[in-house]
Amino acid sequence: MKIQQTIIALFVTSLFLVLPQHKTVLACSTFKLQKGNALVYGHNLNEGDIGVPGLVFINKRGIFKTGRSWSEIITKGQLNPSSHTWISRYGSVTFNNFGKDFPDGGMNEAGLFIWEMNEEADYPKNDSLPKLNQMNWMQYILDNYSSTEEAIRSASEIEIDGWTWHYFVGDAAGNTAAIAFINGEVVVHSGEDMPIPALFNTPYERELELLKYFRGFGGNYDVDVEDPNVPRFVRTAVLIDKYNEETDPVDYGFYMLKTLRVFDDPEWSVIFDANNRVVHFRTRTQPNIKMLEMDKIDFSNVEPAQVINISVGYPGDVLPLFQPYTKEIMRTFVEEELMNILPEDFYSYGGLQSDEFIDRIVDHTDAYSKKENHFFGGTWKNDQLRKQNDPVITLTFYVDNDAVSGSISLPNENKNYVLNNLHMIDKQICFTFHNSSGEILEVQATFEGNRMYMKLYGIEDYYGSYTLEREE
Repeated sequence: MKIQQTIIALFVTSLFLVLPQHKTVLACSTFKLQKGNALVYGHNLNEGDIGVPGLVFINKRGIFKTGRSWSEIITKGQLNPSSHTWISRYGSVTFNNFGKDFPDGGMNEAGLFIWEMNEEADYPKNDSLPKLNQMNWMQYILDNYSSTEEAIRSASEIEIDGWTWHYFVGDAAGNTAAIAFINGEVVVHSGEDMPIPALFNTPYERELELLKYFRGFGGNYDVDVEDPNVPRFVRTAVLIDKYNEETDPVDYGFYMLKTLRVFDDPEWSVIFDANNRVVHFRTRTQPNIKMLEMDKIDFSNVEPAQVINISVGYPGDVLPLFQPYTKEIMRTFVEEELMNILPEDFYSYGGLQSDEFIDRIVDHTDAYSKKENHFFGGTWKNDQLRKQNDPVITLTFYVDNDAVSGSISLPNENKNYVLNNLHMIDKQICFTFHNSSGEILEVQATFEGNRMYMKLYGIEDYYGSYTLEREE
């Protein structure tokens, strides 16, 4: 644990060291703007002109994944590895600077948004919980959940490691939360406890204390939204209040991000228009605004994840410029861009050479496609185990590289039904399908070795529990 804490401290310190002396603040900003028909989430990444590289990912649903702790990535002996697995329920658009499934933030197709900001954190330790590094945890949330409430719950269900962040979460209904980890406890502000839907680099409770010194919030100090001496939290509260519903919310969101910049133009500025399901982004080096419409994205797993460099110069709709993700793309990005901003101490303290660290970042997804990890794959039947009058059920999961699909057949029906809404967390899997009558049926099941314990539900009916065995 001391090694991990020291690595984190070195990372944060080393980032400070590479910044100009007058720009030592790692200042990120995230907010929600919601009025009338407008619902947008905005984020600035300010890192003092160090040239933060990034990739924009289109992540697919129906993908089998194995989790990673940061300690196993960064330490020579791959200490405290993760054994957590899942099949993604939702596709997402994410902005990543450490590679596939290691996002800085993003939104999924259900409208769930999450982004991080630098802040002190003391992640709770619980050996009984599955382990994920903080970036992998954000992808896990986007892969599996649709609501802020679910994301909040997940913060207590996973043992998180990595460097210290706190997190802003919002969903398609506009429910928001600030999730922090303080003194080994999960601390959440949401609902009435989050009157200003914004988060920066200060604990939320402290922001509320400072807010009281300003006019309109109980104090006497005037608020000039252009004055950098006024806390960004306070300026955001005023900017949200001043929003006119006749103004385009995306344009106003970018105006807010420009107003909230620290020292200079942000490295990244991103707007998710949650109501219209459109992503907009710009960078300091490529300030033209790019966009992609989520409703035009094929999130199915027929094709692999798609990727584009965040520094693409092409303005407007960049969806046609995305290309299938490959490890070669990832390796080139890490070697030629990411390694240029990482001090050697970042990876060497864990005992790694630069080439070993690069391999860890690039190859961590290899486990997704290894057949020995696909404990759910193959055909499952209840022929030998079924009770008298039990239906004969045949369930098959197909795994193509890391993409999972399936079919199910029921008794007295010479037909296989395609599985929909397939998702899995650890050893619990769920999916739906339509039978020949058009009824929607749901299966919830748990794997235990070569047996699967399955429950079959209709919309209002329960059709029983069944034990299936994997065919050898």
